[in-house]
Amino acid sequence: MTSKRILTMLCMIAVITVSLISVACKKSQLTDAETQTVTDNINAEGISQEIQNLAEDAHSLGKAGNFGMRISNATSILSTCATVRDDSLNNFTIPDTMIINFGTTPCVCHDGRYRQGKIVVYYTGKYRNGGAAINSYFNNYAVGPTASDLYQIDNSSTKNITNNGINSNGLMNWTINTSLKIVKPNGGGTITFTENKTRVQTAGNPDVMTSANKYDIAGSSSGTASNGSGFSAQTASSNDLIKDMSCNKLFVQGELDVTPTGSSMIAVTFGTDGTCDNTATATRGGHSTSITLR
Repeated sequence: MTSKRILTMLCMIAVITVSLISVACKKSQLTDAETQTVTDNINAEGISQEIQNLAEDAHSLGKAGNFGMRISNATSILSTCATVRDDSLNNFTIPDTMIINFGTTPCVCHDGRYRQGKIVVYYTGKYRNGGAAINSYFNNYAVGPTASDLYQIDNSSTKNITNNGINSNGLMNWTINTSLKIVKPNGGGTITFTENKTRVQTAGNPDVMTSANKYDIAGSSSGTASNGSGFSAQTASSNDLIKDMSCNKLFVQGELDVTPTGSSMIAVTFGTDGTCDNTATATRGGHSTSITLR
């Protein structure tokens, strides 16, 4: 074989190799549609977490005065624009129904988010009582970063929590089943979101809600994004999501693996050092995109 033919073959191999690398890179990059799907999924996760925290918050603090929320408690999400009462007006006996009322116009809460409407919580025991069921329903409830940017939670949505008591590691844990229909503001479309997760308290006070409390969250979710794309998601093995109650953002650590319908898995990470921020990183095939959460 002449040197000219060898050189030609080497050039052809180089061209093929570059082409294959280029195709692989394009496949690993997230499309705009995939980024939207991941973002909608994560934002739905955030709304779901907030509902759970609000229910615990209200039951823990709602007995003060006329059932208005105390603003001096650093852990409380709720502000004085929200009122809490039990349906039978019998001082939160068990079982009963608790109504968290944000009013008919957006009011700002301690986490800087605006809310309106009602969350109705039926409970058979306190959030931290083994065996208790805490089921949340919605009456024109909406939440968002500004008063004009509210995500409407459809009244058909539900969130069911069961306290499983103390696990084999001596930690209190809960089972969470959620079904949300979320209408985005400004004609942005509709998100559907269902989840089945376990929440384990790993730090803080086992008896009350404090800023020192931390939770390990694991499980799966699925639904449709506002662009019509389906998705499924699963917390990564040995890298569960960490909720730190001293941080009013979503998760401070962990990985959620999101798979849009018809696409390959995208790893969404919330950091490794517990930093409190509203960003996540979506990665596939070595290509990463930063996501800013609502």
